[in-house]
Amino acid sequence: MLIAPRFPILSLDERRLTPALGYIFDVRWLLPGESIVSILWRLARANRLPGHALVRLMGADIDPYEGVEPLRDAVDMRRLKGMLPLPGKVLHASLLDAGQRGRYHPVFRHCRQCTSLGHHSVTYQMSSEGRCPAHGHRLETRCQHCGRETPYLLNASLVGSPYRCAQCGGLYSSRSPSAFAQTSAMRKEHRIAITRHFHNRMAGRFNL
Repeated sequence: MLIAPRFPILSLDERRLTPALGYIFDVRWLLPGESIVSILWRLARANRLPGHALVRLMGADIDPYEGVEPLRDAVDMRRLKGMLPLPGKVLHASLLDAGQRGRYHPVFRHCRQCTSLGHHSVTYQMSSEGRCPAHGHRLETRCQHCGRETPYLLNASLVGSPYRCAQCGGLYSSRSPSAFAQTSAMRKEHRIAITRHFHNRMAGRFNL
């Protein structure tokens, strides 16, 4: 007896993300300022896509295991826009500005509570940011399980470990977010705080 699969069956060209039968992604999953890592984690979870296939979205000549810095100038934006069903301004805002190099953290920073709800903001990587604007928690860099930090690089290791430490595989928070949540699990006031904070940064000196 045939059993219907829980996830879509995808036929992928390893050089491009070209699902023959379509893939699942809903822009309503995202909050303003969602980082490219957060976007790719959602895509990977919903479709069970491997990290190396997603990193190839960043550019045809990028080694998925070495990866690339999540900078607008380092990523092939035309290629990215052609393969992800998202507005260009969303993708543009998800990447760091190369002109601000030295003003962002080289390792992945997160709010444990945001991670449990499936969110990571591009502003969390800015050196001047210390706390999550929604929950007030200090942004963390070390895994609570192994104590190691993960470089903030778009590579198969980081992208292929949604909401988990790329070093040991331990969850960054107490639970993993749902892959198919129809609405955000984050409270309304927290979504508003994150949205307001991001737009303030866009209008400010960070030039996100």
